[in-house]
Amino acid sequence: MGVRFFIGRSGTGKTSKMQEEMINEMKRDPVGPPIIYLVPEQMTFQAERNLVTKMGRGITRTQVLSFTRLALRILQETGGLTRYHIDKTGIHMLLRKIIEREKGQFQLFQKATVSQGFVDQLEQMLTEFKRYDIDSEILQVEMEKIKDTHQESATERTLEDKLHDIYIILSQVEKELKEKYIASEDYLQLLAEKIPESSILKDAVVFIDGFHSFTPIELNVLRSLLITVKNVNVSLTLDAPVGKGDILHPLDLFFETANTYQQLSILCDETGVEDVSNSVFDHSKRFKSNGLAYLEENQHVRPPVPTEDHDGIHVISAVHRRGEVERVSREIIRLVREEGFRFGEIAILLRNMGEYGDYFETIFKDEHIPFFTDQKRSVLNHPLVEFIRSSLEIVQRHWRYEAVFRTFKTEILFPLGNTDTREQVDQLENYVLSYGIQGKKWYVKEPWTYQRMATTAEHEAEKTKSEQLFEKEINELREQLISPLVQFQKRMKKAKTVSQYCQVVFQLLEDVQAPEKLEQLRDDSLEANDLRQAREHDQLWGEIIHLINQMVEVSGDEEVSFDLFMKMIDTGLEGMNFSIVPPAFDQVVIADMEMSRLSDIRCAFIMGVNDGVIPAKPDEGSMISEDERELLGQQGLNLAPGAQRQLLNESFLIYMTQAIPKEKLYLTYPLADEEGRSLQPSMMLNHIHDLFPAMKVEVAFDSPTEVNENEEISFITHPEKTLSHLTQQLQGWKRGYPLSTMWWDVYNWYVVHPIWKGKASRVLQSLHYQNQPSKLPIRLTEALYGSTLKTSVSRMEQYNSCPFSQFANYGLRLKERETFKLEAPDIGTLFHAALKEMAEALRQEGKDFANLSNDMAQSMSKQIVGNLAPKIQREILLSSNRFNYIQQKLEEVVARASTVLAEQARKTGFSPAGLEVGFGPEQQLPPLTFELENGHLVELIGRIDRVDKAEDTEGVYVRILDYKSSSKDIKLDEVYEGLALQMLIYLDVVVSYSKQWLGTEVTPAGVLYFHVHNPMIQADQKLSLEQIEAKILKEFKMKGLLSSSLQAIKQMDLTLESGRSDILPVGLKKDGQPYSNSKVISQNDYEILRSYLRTHVKKVGESILQGDIDLKPYKKKQKVPCTFCSYKSFCQFDPSIETNEYRYITGKSNEEVLELLRDEGGASNEDSTETK
Repeated sequence: MGVRFFIGRSGTGKTSKMQEEMINEMKRDPVGPPIIYLVPEQMTFQAERNLVTKMGRGITRTQVLSFTRLALRILQETGGLTRYHIDKTGIHMLLRKIIEREKGQFQLFQKATVSQGFVDQLEQMLTEFKRYDIDSEILQVEMEKIKDTHQESATERTLEDKLHDIYIILSQVEKELKEKYIASEDYLQLLAEKIPESSILKDAVVFIDGFHSFTPIELNVLRSLLITVKNVNVSLTLDAPVGKGDILHPLDLFFETANTYQQLSILCDETGVEDVSNSVFDHSKRFKSNGLAYLEENQHVRPPVPTEDHDGIHVISAVHRRGEVERVSREIIRLVREEGFRFGEIAILLRNMGEYGDYFETIFKDEHIPFFTDQKRSVLNHPLVEFIRSSLEIVQRHWRYEAVFRTFKTEILFPLGNTDTREQVDQLENYVLSYGIQGKKWYVKEPWTYQRMATTAEHEAEKTKSEQLFEKEINELREQLISPLVQFQKRMKKAKTVSQYCQVVFQLLEDVQAPEKLEQLRDDSLEANDLRQAREHDQLWGEIIHLINQMVEVSGDEEVSFDLFMKMIDTGLEGMNFSIVPPAFDQVVIADMEMSRLSDIRCAFIMGVNDGVIPAKPDEGSMISEDERELLGQQGLNLAPGAQRQLLNESFLIYMTQAIPKEKLYLTYPLADEEGRSLQPSMMLNHIHDLFPAMKVEVAFDSPTEVNENEEISFITHPEKTLSHLTQQLQGWKRGYPLSTMWWDVYNWYVVHPIWKGKASRVLQSLHYQNQPSKLPIRLTEALYGSTLKTSVSRMEQYNSCPFSQFANYGLRLKERETFKLEAPDIGTLFHAALKEMAEALRQEGKDFANLSNDMAQSMSKQIVGNLAPKIQREILLSSNRFNYIQQKLEEVVARASTVLAEQARKTGFSPAGLEVGFGPEQQLPPLTFELENGHLVELIGRIDRVDKAEDTEGVYVRILDYKSSSKDIKLDEVYEGLALQMLIYLDVVVSYSKQWLGTEVTPAGVLYFHVHNPMIQADQKLSLEQIEAKILKEFKMKGLLSSSLQAIKQMDLTLESGRSDILPVGLKKDGQPYSNSKVISQNDYEILRSYLRTHVKKVGESILQGDIDLKPYKKKQKVPCTFCSYKSFCQFDPSIETNEYRYITGKSNEEVLELLRDEGGASNEDSTETK
């Protein structure tokens, strides 16, 4: 028996020599005794590939194995595999079950058990115990030792509580697994026991490579190997052998491997190995550039010895991580194109892989750089896994919207090969959101109903054919999608044991044809040339079946609650990862610098070289802290190296990483993160600069405009990415910036290229992008609107706010997705309908608001709002207790508003002449009609909330009253600009058609807004009931615009002699004239305003029918209609674009507007204002 150590620094040829000896031995005797090549798990694929490549043919005598694979191989031969294997996923589920069962006994972990990652952290801790040969009995002894300590410190008390909780869990795990199951870490213990019985290993030669240290349990395996096998060869990255008794300095670069060498030397003595030799490799063979060789040789030399030759080493800083990845991608393309590198000879090494993953996915794909991320990916984002979790959540949370549609959108419930269902599901989602479907509404037998109008309090109509068809389709789709889930829910409710729950889950997967759909996903990925995703789809079904089997094995007949079962399966799925070998050889490998073992790399990029990342901050995430580890170590219980040792080992890790490439090493770092926070470069770069003072740091720029002309060529990479750079350059050229002639060559290449010229033409059109909609041709406007434009006043107002939004709303008829929520328009509709019904009810009894008492207002409001509630937003007020409460508050608002209307009615000579007065075809009043120059007509139609009239010796007065759920006033500058036409147009309609409606000519008295609300009264002293009522009445003072006629004003407020009115926006001086700030207008000014509005309506109608859809919203101070516009997401209005400008409106007082109208003379000619 002999042991030989291969000792040497990185790159001195240790691994090559080992592999050479193995190959020579295989060539000498292809069927001789086994050769075991023992390497870390992550190195097995690369090592076997290298051997096969160097051998030139397949190998049978040499077996490349990790410790775990060696255990399986030997236990297959000697026995020991009779116990069922529980892997990491199974352990996670077992731990979750034990935690939920035992958490009442925990002293420290009770609150932590629900934290994300707790189970994973606990599993890592128990694995560490296994590797260091610590079981529950040893743990109990340690707990007793701490208890026996007099005057326990705070650290000791915390540690005692931790060990107490861990002991409970560990003892239960051991009890569950005892004699029946075996965990991954138990294999090595069994292996150590069974190695002496193995005939395979009797004459075997073992080569051990790629390790820097061994756990105690791995050392037990090596002890058995030293006793059993013929020869053992161990490779260690170490500058020189050390004596068994030498005291190692903890700051020494090779401390970790020197310590391992000592451990193995002692192990040789203990097992009686006499033939121990060292093969020392002291000449570097890897490095082909002087800079890399010098860096490897002087990495640990302090103080550093500088040199001028930094050949092969580059340092690059970037503004942010995206810029860093883009710079690296351009350099990779340059190396492949100009220096003959293969993608497979380039590696990217990172510490913080998670912060760069998305950038590699997008940027490398844009550049068409093949790459493989050497990192296990979680299965949680796979559609089938999401389907399982969401289906369980449907049962647990009783068919909540989010869970149901997560299930649907995985597409697992769709029929195989059906491509239309996704769009139907989108329509179903719109329906569900608008009707607030959840809970048992999903599976009731009664079919769902559909009506386009969400609120029917004012407009009730029979279903159209299209509504009936949509209703039929939505019910058929619902039945198709929920049938498997309804059966799943029924079976789940009958299940009691873990085994029964698992059967139900498996049955669901069978019902939805999950295996066949995974095959379809795999085939689709293969067709798209996405090999990694194809392998993930291939792998998943076996993993899920394995997960179910693990659950049944561990807890099959045990009765658990559904919630606990769901937690167990969730924990299992969270612990599952895809393990994918590289699907191709010629790919850039993106690897974790700590875990990966790479070889034959010509160029390496170490990215993210920032302070706190490289070297890394010590991992404080372990359950047992650094201080607690030291305390246990003092009592003789050794665990894995703590944070301090990890920090000291960082120098060795950095050394190993920098020594990976043969020719080129790039160190890159960002200056800021995604949020713009500053990031500092790593202190390791200081050492690099000390060694190579002549080396300059390159600054990576995002755009070719930021570099000099000679460097611009580096931005010409793949045609896809280069096209975006060309567009950017030409955009700058348009603005007057200089453009290199090289970019015109690039442009000419795209113009003539048969494949790329089409796409280039489309992309380069963006240079002339103006975001300016074209005017609609007349034939199209006629097709949209007809020759007679039937329009509401609100449509005119929307046109004046922004012509394009009017087109989107009334031309394209675009609507926002409806949701099941109570919004301001719904409340406004309820208020309108309630006050109308109250007025109608009073009128039928021969009364009006003046006869309404407070008690009547309360009872009528409750009854009327109760009747209207089912007609508001698809019965939302009946959907929950919360909305029942809101309904009560709305009843109070209506009651308060009606009592105030009653109080006002008692003070006025006006009474309702009409409620909800419609004007238009077949309405109470005809439409306001205008004939345009081209013969087309504009018909103004609408509905007036309330028309009041009063009569005295001077004649009949009319006013318009509009109920509003928010405070509103009339501003003549907004009327002038067409933004507030409604009330004055309504008044014009009534005045114009009063003869045929009321039987007499009338005089306009004004337009008023009544704010429907229930105000809160604030006071700094106690008020009497009368004072409170007076304040409330004042809060309801109406706003608007009144006639300056004294008779009309006094009819509207019979109590007003002088001073301010309590109900109107007007006040009278002692001489009877209105105050200057009263909201009044003279009859002459009103006629001018009326004429102007008619002219304005005609102009707007002409513009709409002439196809004006200009993108020109108004801006008044800081107010713009875009703030609440439903169409801003696709109109893309951008003031920074030269052709996108606001229509600026200057605020004016009412008097200034009237003066302007007087100067204009009202209408331009009398004909234009004539109605038909």
